[in-house]
Amino acid sequence: MAPIVRPILQEASWPIVLLRGLRKRCPRCAERRIWNGWFALATRCPRCLLRFEAESGGFLGAMTLNYAVAISAWAVMLGVVLAATVPDVPVAPLLAASVAILVALPLWFYPRSKTLWAAVEFLVLRSDPDYRTPAYRDPRTRELE
Repeated sequence: MAPIVRPILQEASWPIVLLRGLRKRCPRCAERRIWNGWFALATRCPRCLLRFEAESGGFLGAMTLNYAVAISAWAVMLGVVLAATVPDVPVAPLLAASVAILVALPLWFYPRSKTLWAAVEFLVLRSDPDYRTPAYRDPRTRELE
């Protein structure tokens, strides 16, 4: 007799998984309590036990995402200011705005970049043919897999 297996949670579509990452939630189960502070992401989700950092140095992609968002926002601001003030560019306000964007935005986006990257890694993990959704197993059947 095959063991009775019930899924713990429904698998979400890829846009929902990425949206969960942007909202600083677990990409698999949408758990909110995955942060131990602004800069400290838990090792695993307390609800579904998804490991967020697949390997040491696994958040290099998150750092790249954070850098890309900050530089993109800065480039847009720079382009708008230069297009609006080309003959007489206000250097001091432009410098102040540049510093504000390049310091404040990466600090604000840091947790989102980590959970967004964890969502990307989860989507890659989920595409593996050997991936299994977490499931409740009937405790009366103790068969080995």
